[in-house]
Amino acid sequence: MSILNIGGRQWPRRVLAIAHVSLWAILIGAFLCVSGPKTFREASKHTIHFVGPFHSSDSFLHFATGGAMNGSARLIRLFDSLPSQDLIVIFVRGEDTRSSSLGMMTAYLAWPHPVRLIDIAHSTRGPELTSAGSHSAAALVFCRVNRPPWFPAGERVGETLEVVPTAKIAKR
Repeated sequence: MSILNIGGRQWPRRVLAIAHVSLWAILIGAFLCVSGPKTFREASKHTIHFVGPFHSSDSFLHFATGGAMNGSARLIRLFDSLPSQDLIVIFVRGEDTRSSSLGMMTAYLAWPHPVRLIDIAHSTRGPELTSAGSHSAAALVFCRVNRPPWFPAGERVGETLEVVPTAKIAKR
């Protein structure tokens, strides 16, 4: 049996091991008796309810667009009305993580369309929009980016996402 010198007293290792295990047993028991029931009560009050096939993307769109309801289904329905081989151009602001994430989510929902993401540093830049080729794209999507004033209004999804089908632009 080995002896340890702690605080001027000599203690056998076995006694210290028993004290260590006892301390942890008491702490775990205290948690289970005092905090455990409260934790389980609070956790059961705030359960997550999965509603519909687009629960995750709808929750994200609601947060990222400032309140869009059923945004996933609306975007999918809008993109389905466009020819699937045509390009969807999505404008985002790279320094704004919400804008970038919203653009990525929109690109995901635009499948099977080919997608092009364009990072716009300023709220509107005419040359970028013109080079995006409104004639070759089926729709232009503005994610937390202001639509240029000369473009017609598109379909808004929440406060910060707007989809402008290029057919509207061509009619102008």
